[in-house]
Amino acid sequence: MFDYALRNITKRWGRSLLTIVGVTVMVTLIIVITGIVNSQKRTMHAHASAGAGKINIQPLLAGTTYPAEGIDLAETTAKDILSLVANSTQQPLSGKVLYFSIASAPYPNQPPEVILVGLESGQEEAFTGSISNDVRPTSGVEFFAESGVASPVILGKHAAEYYEARFPERLQPGDVLTVLDQELTVLGILGQSGDMVVNNAVIVPLDVAQELLGKEGFVSSVILTQARAGADAEITAAVQSHYPQMNVVDNSTIRSNLDEGIKLFENMVNAISAVVVIAATILIMTVMLITIKERTREIGVLCALGASTITITMSTSRPSWSTTA
Repeated sequence: MFDYALRNITKRWGRSLLTIVGVTVMVTLIIVITGIVNSQKRTMHAHASAGAGKINIQPLLAGTTYPAEGIDLAETTAKDILSLVANSTQQPLSGKVLYFSIASAPYPNQPPEVILVGLESGQEEAFTGSISNDVRPTSGVEFFAESGVASPVILGKHAAEYYEARFPERLQPGDVLTVLDQELTVLGILGQSGDMVVNNAVIVPLDVAQELLGKEGFVSSVILTQARAGADAEITAAVQSHYPQMNVVDNSTIRSNLDEGIKLFENMVNAISAVVVIAATILIMTVMLITIKERTREIGVLCALGASTITITMSTSRPSWSTTA
């Protein structure tokens, strides 16, 4: 049957062409989806690597997701934690932070597409990681102290692109941007960072974020940057002994969370690939069966006349035999 159907390809060019196009589209779909997933995997791994050396202390009820939001931490407790581990951390690269999701995450186990980030003046690099990740502004500045405006904002690369799509012109330092019904003056726009949260961030002074969200006296978590290799164990032990109600989220925790997201993507690709392969197989088999079905009568006549299998198969390369005498 298979040989017979193959030889009929040249006799049914329209049908054969449509079959080839259908299979090609299905294979292309697999290639495109696989490419998208591989791109997301590279982005996730870069995000995990960008957080190396950072430790996030957040309320137990916030779980181990990064960034933590929804469960508040008293600002006084955050100050106590910073004082407790002062000898094991880099003070300019550690600080309190308040998060709030402005636009939800496009995929599971990823940070929000746009996230409001409240930081104290002078602690901006605790979040942006400008020193370790070499993230510098493409325009303007990256420190609140360098401006004299009351409500400044620094935008991550993706956050700037997000708002530019809703802005009549390209955003520039000095422009006024409305975020959560609050007018903010753009100080600077950061370059590309390996940390997706930094790319998606709308960074404002901590007091401005607290006022916007009605969370005066509260933060989301504490960012700690270890002072030396191996200090993470000291920090974890100190925090867990004094604050058992806190979760310690380090680079390994973030990487584990991202691995779950990667597995989700891989399972999705495998499922789609399986469906596409099955659909392509059914399509090909259907075309073959239709081809055979159309010439069942002819094959029967040839068999009745004593034609051999080779003769029947070869007959498909010539015009159909007339079955009427």
